Amino acid sequence: MPEEKDDKGFKVIDRRGREEATPPPPKAPPVESPGAVAADGNSGENEGASPPKPPAEGTGEAAAKEGKGRSSLGVPRFLDLVQSLQMGAMVGLGMLQGPDGKRPPVDLPAAKDAIDLLGILQEKTKGNLTKDEEEVLREGLYHLRMGYMAMINAPPAGRGKGGDQR
Repeated sequence: MPEEKDDKGFKVIDRRGREEATPPPPKAPPVESPGAVAADGNSGENEGASPPKPPAEGTGEAAAKEGKGRSSLGVPRFLDLVQSLQMGAMVGLGMLQGPDGKRPPVDLPAAKDAIDLLGILQEKTKGNLTKDEEEVLREGLYHLRMGYMAMINAPPAGRGKGGDQR
């Protein structure tokens, strides 16, 4: 039943299992507010100084499947998953500031869960990653684990500061 016609004129096509690649959705131009930092790191204040660089090669759907290039709407990459879990762990460790400039409270169980998930991901994908993916995962896990251990081994708040406590 690959194709069905609904009595209202809708045509339903089942494309599961096909090898055909569907074209990526059209990209909307980015909306920038004054003083906002663009994706290329420019603040937009020097408009006209130099035109933006064209997208690098390897930014299509095939590149996204390989984990290369930038992700576009609807085509997530492996590194997007890794970076999402890394950000969750960093928030749990209190390493990131919120938009108001304040750090969220430390949530060690949530940070540990995110770090453990990254460890499972590393173990289960061993031998199936590109060099870049493997490096981002390995280095990120190392730094998150060190940050977690530093938080666990840190003296409780109020102790260890301001004088010698022998």
